[in-house]
Amino acid sequence: MNICMMSLTMQNSTPQEIVDIAVQCGMKSIDWITAHKSDPAWLGKISRDAGLEVAAFTPLDNAYINGENNWKDEFKYSLDAAVAMGAPVMMVPPFPLKKHPEMSEGRKYWTDFYAWATPLAKKANVILTCESTGYSTSPITTADENLEVIRNVPDLRITFDNGNIETAEDAKEAYGKLKDYVVRFHLKDWKIADQEFPGSDKKRNGKYFAMCAIGEGSVDLRGLWDLVTPEQKQFTVNLETWKPDGDPFSLEEYRVICDRVRNW
Repeated sequence: MNICMMSLTMQNSTPQEIVDIAVQCGMKSIDWITAHKSDPAWLGKISRDAGLEVAAFTPLDNAYINGENNWKDEFKYSLDAAVAMGAPVMMVPPFPLKKHPEMSEGRKYWTDFYAWATPLAKKANVILTCESTGYSTSPITTADENLEVIRNVPDLRITFDNGNIETAEDAKEAYGKLKDYVVRFHLKDWKIADQEFPGSDKKRNGKYFAMCAIGEGSVDLRGLWDLVTPEQKQFTVNLETWKPDGDPFSLEEYRVICDRVRNW
């Protein structure tokens, strides 16, 4: 497995500390989730200086996610950041929107957004991707919802997030439908139960989910990974993992998780 550091899981660390952690965990690349209030070109430089590729850039909390009036300018700024850091892929997650609370309305908003944004990314030689999001009101979670968007935006690609898909349907079945459009992976594990338990919240499928270390939850991650095509097994994989209380793991704990899945 080509494990990639996901900078969001180490959000309380400095960018240089995040790079050092990636190296110490034996990773080959890094996915910058936000620019950590830093110069994007510098983020790319410190990554490459450490022998890490920049796998992707995921901007968060921007105007186009919130549906604000200046969203087009904000997206262009984020795209410029992706280019500056040398990210071949940029992912914009389709979060629920206050302005479009109905899932179908939200899906239309995001379809229109991706239809506008994907050609700009393509012109900049950046692959734009979406992912399934895992909130109870997420407009794009299931495989069919993803396919509805892609039918309207054929150049859009998918960062396959198994954990978010699991909040609505079986991720293994979803992968079979979406694999032709997948360019990267996010892997996460959950503890899942029919009844509420401490730290859990209710998801779209009516079950209760809580974060946990990868390999210690209820999700059949190994079963999913066994279905992944040999070519796609070489794609970068973010281990999106936190403790049940939402805190990140220590370096040593993170290294154990990486070693657990490295040779799948």
